[in-house]
Amino acid sequence: MKINVQESLDTKQEVLVLGLFDEDNELFKKSNEPLSKELEDAIKKKLFEREFGKTYSTSIKDSVYKSILVISLGKKQELSIERIRRSMQRTVDYLRKRKYSSFTTNILNISDLAPKELGRAATEGLMLSDYVFDKYKSKKDDRPELKAVFQYPDNKAKELLEGISQGKIIADATNYAKDLVNEPAIVVNPDYIESEAKKLSKHPRIKVKIMNKKELEQKGLNLILAVSAGSDHDPRLILIEYNNAPKGMTAIVGKGITFDSGGYDIKPAGQFADMKCDMSGAAAVLGTIKAASELGLKQNILGVIPTCENLINGSAIKPGDIVKAYNGKTIEIMNTDAEGRLVLADAIAYAEKNYAPEIIIDLATLTGACVVALGYYVAGFVSNDEKLGSMLVKAGNDSYDRVWQFPFFEEYQDNMDGDISDLKNISPKGKGREAGSITGGVFISKFVNLDKTKWAHIDIAGTAYLAEAKEYNQKYASGSGVRLLSYYFMG
Repeated sequence: MKINVQESLDTKQEVLVLGLFDEDNELFKKSNEPLSKELEDAIKKKLFEREFGKTYSTSIKDSVYKSILVISLGKKQELSIERIRRSMQRTVDYLRKRKYSSFTTNILNISDLAPKELGRAATEGLMLSDYVFDKYKSKKDDRPELKAVFQYPDNKAKELLEGISQGKIIADATNYAKDLVNEPAIVVNPDYIESEAKKLSKHPRIKVKIMNKKELEQKGLNLILAVSAGSDHDPRLILIEYNNAPKGMTAIVGKGITFDSGGYDIKPAGQFADMKCDMSGAAAVLGTIKAASELGLKQNILGVIPTCENLINGSAIKPGDIVKAYNGKTIEIMNTDAEGRLVLADAIAYAEKNYAPEIIIDLATLTGACVVALGYYVAGFVSNDEKLGSMLVKAGNDSYDRVWQFPFFEEYQDNMDGDISDLKNISPKGKGREAGSITGGVFISKFVNLDKTKWAHIDIAGTAYLAEAKEYNQKYASGSGVRLLSYYFMG
């Protein structure tokens, strides 16, 4: 996608996109009387509503533009960064449906929002909206590259362009994560995740270490080995270091179950096709480190990906089995479909012991309970640190890759205690139904030194894979976590 900035609207583009605030009754009378009259008539006939996101399109005789799209921006004081993204989504949808490939717009020019944030959000809105996954269609969506020309004052264009550059990187990394999740499990297996991680080592300041099955056995990462026991594909623990700061390290740990059958606690038939998405946490880690490198963030980030399949054969783990984790704790497997917390437990314990990060953030499509609690538009999380939690909420609000903090009260802390082992992998109380997302976090917390390490567990089960399109998010993979963590690390 090509994006340019200039002080005036570009008359060489096919479509003129005009933003209209509720207060702008005189705007078009000053600049375009025929359009103003047509809009007034359309409003009277209820063909155009003065409500955010509503659109009206037309063509004006003798205009230099093939088409004009008017987008209602609502009240000026209510214009937000997210509304900028959504106005760009309206623009992309209009252009693609009508086979146009270029536009110029005044929307950024009439906003009072900060230039860098404005440019970043507009670019994200354009690129995220224009994503398509048609790799396996015999007839491709063969469409030309879009070109956008933003009208904006020359004296503030430098900051806007900085934001545009950031937006391109973040949106591209998010779309990359979408690609990984949308691919079928016959393609994306642990071998594939390893190959994608190795590609990142070509980026500046990144080095990649792969722990294979033999190394996992030698080191005692038995939970990862147990979950993978039913698969023909060997498990991996992937460690990706991005170093660009004198000190400090944050580990981001992503669940990488490339297909989850549920194991012997097998999933209902209707859920199987979506279970390729159980590596969305891993995709978020790969996308975030890709973005961090290209943004040149002054951070030290350790990406940790435990990746395997959860399948069934004669060697697969069974309900009632007891497994010793990397940190020495024993776990009775009460449900083989609660496998994500197992691989995360070993991965987190290994990362903390061998790399000593000050902060650990894990992301996983962990529980259906989180979907029940929060739906598909916000991820739930627990944390042991108030400041870390606040920073994640802020990053979520700024990026609109939002998170909501669950309570982590002491009353929850014994819910995962075992009877004949140290822990059970689901809560024994009430068959594990109560506060399922929280108790999943409680289990993972048993593998973190909470007295020393700041930690957050983010459950992206609802946000990672969508049943229907919404705004600039298409159906299926959303790239959940990439924008959240990119904004978090940008500060």
